[in-house]
Amino acid sequence: MARSGAHPWRYIQLMAAVFLAVGGVSSVPAIAHAATPLTVVTIQFDDGNADVFQWLGPLNNHGFPATFYVNSGTIDTAGHLTWANLTSLVQAGNEIGSHTIGHVDIKKLKLADARFQVCQDRVNLFNHGIMAESFAYPFGSFNSTVETQVVQYCGDNSGRGVSGVNDKTVFAETIPPLDPYATRTPADPKQGTTVATIEGYVTAAEQNGGGWVQLTFHHICNSCDAYSITLANMQALLDWLSTQVANGSVAVKTTGQVIGGTFVTPFCC
Repeated sequence: MARSGAHPWRYIQLMAAVFLAVGGVSSVPAIAHAATPLTVVTIQFDDGNADVFQWLGPLNNHGFPATFYVNSGTIDTAGHLTWANLTSLVQAGNEIGSHTIGHVDIKKLKLADARFQVCQDRVNLFNHGIMAESFAYPFGSFNSTVETQVVQYCGDNSGRGVSGVNDKTVFAETIPPLDPYATRTPADPKQGTTVATIEGYVTAAEQNGGGWVQLTFHHICNSCDAYSITLANMQALLDWLSTQVANGSVAVKTTGQVIGGTFVTPFCC
């Protein structure tokens, strides 16, 4: 079965005007402040929780596209995004990525079942006009078989974990990533994670050669979940990121914009 080739419905993504050389960095900084490699930040929302949709307006106001990793089996269910929400997000320039049909630990499944969860998830999204090409592992659980025989097999261009950036020996993912199917992140923000801590993930990258910082959020609410930050903290973070973009230190891109690659027409399984 043919599994690759550009699809005519693919949404056009606007690339930020910052050149990142393959395996290296731009040798001509835009301004003097950006003499060190540029840090790219991706704002990500996992699980398709309904409370993140309210951030469409603030993201647009700042000019920040984000990546929303959703489980197609929970769309239009209580507490989750709707298909209409996803359409609005895409129309505003955001990316929708896949996260399995039912938020399952695919490393624990038989190969056929794991492929169904990932491949059919892309098919479900595609059937609603959504061109998913980035994947996030539920629970950050994967191995080399899952990378190559499931996620890559199903046509995604990348797979994101939930760890690997520790701000001690690794300060950011590289661009391009060391392994596009095992991209590394700082710790997911939780209740009690301060804005200063999240800002620190970005500034640590800036001060240590730049790279790609993926900031992953689950709920934006006032203490509704262990993996949540408050509305006030989210707004403060977006405002701070704007200052970093304005001074040339940071660019904000979606996962797909960082990874690139050809869209693979979804199929199952």
